[in-house]
Amino acid sequence: MMSETISAAQAGTIALGDLTVNRIGLGTNRITNITDAHNLLKRALELGINFIDTAHYYGESEEGIGNALAPYDTGLVVATKGGATDASPQQLRRELEQSLKSLKKDQIDLYQLHRVDADIPLEVTMQALKSFQDEGLIKHIGLSEVTVEQLQQAMQVVPIVSVQNEYNVINRKHEALVDFCTQHQIVFIPWFPLGGLFGDTAKVEQRVANIASKLNVPTRQVALKWLLQRSPIILPIPGTLSPAHLEDNLRAATLELSEEDYAALSN
Repeated sequence: MMSETISAAQAGTIALGDLTVNRIGLGTNRITNITDAHNLLKRALELGINFIDTAHYYGESEEGIGNALAPYDTGLVVATKGGATDASPQQLRRELEQSLKSLKKDQIDLYQLHRVDADIPLEVTMQALKSFQDEGLIKHIGLSEVTVEQLQQAMQVVPIVSVQNEYNVINRKHEALVDFCTQHQIVFIPWFPLGGLFGDTAKVEQRVANIASKLNVPTRQVALKWLLQRSPIILPIPGTLSPAHLEDNLRAATLELSEEDYAALSN
């Protein structure tokens, strides 16, 4: 009997500027600097995951990734974020330098503004990120939790390759932003991609549960497959500390979601 093939590569690839990654990544807001987390990260790479998302705000996550994976495999893209509570140029530089040290990198592949700072003009923040890019500390720049208008404003200062907002099959408040990113070939990275669908026994939106039951798969796979079909520019980053859930997430790549089922989830 042939063993099952499980790989992030089965989801296809997506371009982040001049970088190419498989279309299911790994979110690491729960990753810490402990052995179990290190083993999960290494298992993720074995399964073809080559996009890992973290943030300075996540605490031990960056240090855990750096200790587990540095020196990094060729083709592995590590994205992080800065400016969760203070996006001043001075604070962004401090956080960027700390991230570089924790991740054990000379350059961040994708550096994302964690939040727009209401007290600082967005143009000032973006000019700072552009200057870090010009120094070679950042390769590509992304944004998180923005509106279409804020994205357009940022694009006037520097090329933006990605946007990371909360979005999933249940929470669809950023539909217009997904459509804008699709039109402009900007990668959309939905955080909280499972929308709370953490297990088969979770109380979830009934239509998701019904389709998962019909297909005899976990609800998480239906949620992820819906995102993959929603737009070719979507790059889901489900997080987990469970190797079994990690494999379950990747099985979404080969799940067959009919047009009828997709439409039922989209209405």
